[in-house]
Amino acid sequence: MRWKLLLAASAVVAAGAGALAFAWPFGGGGAALRLPGTVETQEVRLGSRAGGRVTDVLVREGDLARAGEVLLRLDAPELEAQRQQAEGHLRAAGAELDKARSGPRPQETAAAREAVAAAEARWRRLQKGPRDEEVRQAEADLDAAEAELKLARQKYERTSRLGTVAATQEDFDAASAALNRLAAQTRSARARLDLLRAGTRPEELDEAQADLKRARAQLDLLLAGTRSEDLAAAEARVAEARGKLKEVEDRLEETVVRAPESAVVEVLAVRPGDLVAPNQPLVRVLRADDLWVRVYVPETQLSRVRLGQQVEVRVDGYPGRRFDGTVMQIAGVSEFTPRNVQSPDERRHQVFGVKVRVADPQGIFKSGMAAEVTVPLAE
Repeated sequence: MRWKLLLAASAVVAAGAGALAFAWPFGGGGAALRLPGTVETQEVRLGSRAGGRVTDVLVREGDLARAGEVLLRLDAPELEAQRQQAEGHLRAAGAELDKARSGPRPQETAAAREAVAAAEARWRRLQKGPRDEEVRQAEADLDAAEAELKLARQKYERTSRLGTVAATQEDFDAASAALNRLAAQTRSARARLDLLRAGTRPEELDEAQADLKRARAQLDLLLAGTRSEDLAAAEARVAEARGKLKEVEDRLEETVVRAPESAVVEVLAVRPGDLVAPNQPLVRVLRADDLWVRVYVPETQLSRVRLGQQVEVRVDGYPGRRFDGTVMQIAGVSEFTPRNVQSPDERRHQVFGVKVRVADPQGIFKSGMAAEVTVPLAE
């Protein structure tokens, strides 16, 4: 019987010791809650979306890089060529847009007016037909040709009657040739006179009228200026060329890897001469301005911790210094939750993660350091 009483007493003592061992690290007594924790920081992997050959590495592991500082450079000559091409396309598209906005030049309009005037003059001339003077001249030319033909015929007949006694064969051939030549000239003069008397052909009138309409349409087109659709198309080509140039420039910007903010270079994975692929992490940095201490608060003390609450932080490396901290996050899900949380003794083993942000302009805090957070207890 006594051994049962001793066994029960031992169990009670063990339970009390266990509860004390769990509660002691969190400093549940007094006016403050002392919570052990670990320093953590945000890790960022930097790289390039363009890729290329590494030409310059300007930092070393452990360096504190300022925001915007160049960490390394890549060489991508094909992107430089693409940028020159894109700039040329943009200039050409811009010139076409300026031309569309300016409309026709004064010289082009003047030339179109002169073309209309010339087409109208030709149309009127063909409508009127030949002048009376041209007809009379053609009649006179025909009379002269007929007179010369008559004289040549008489001479030919006279030579034929003389025969070989008074005229040679040479005289006879000359008279025959002159007769034929003058006969042809007479027919030509008569045909020209008939052509003038007939007037302008209908086909020529139709052709002249079509030329006049075409010249007037060209003039109207110039006076109307650039169509709104053509102007919109020119503007779209400029926008397209500008977008292409911006795309190439953005890719060129990716050949320079910069620190997005103040950060500590943790791992440098490349050296000059390395050929890297796009979207490959090249540098791993730790955000210098994004430090926090992660602690765990028992469920029984959680009501005394608030978001935005000011706390004190200590680290083992600087035991005499206190650092200001702010509660930035309280986890919404508990950790290390036992199976049975019905009894009060079990519920005190249920903890919630809390993040405490710490300002560290001097670079004292390092990721993984042990720290202790003192939280004033709020009633």
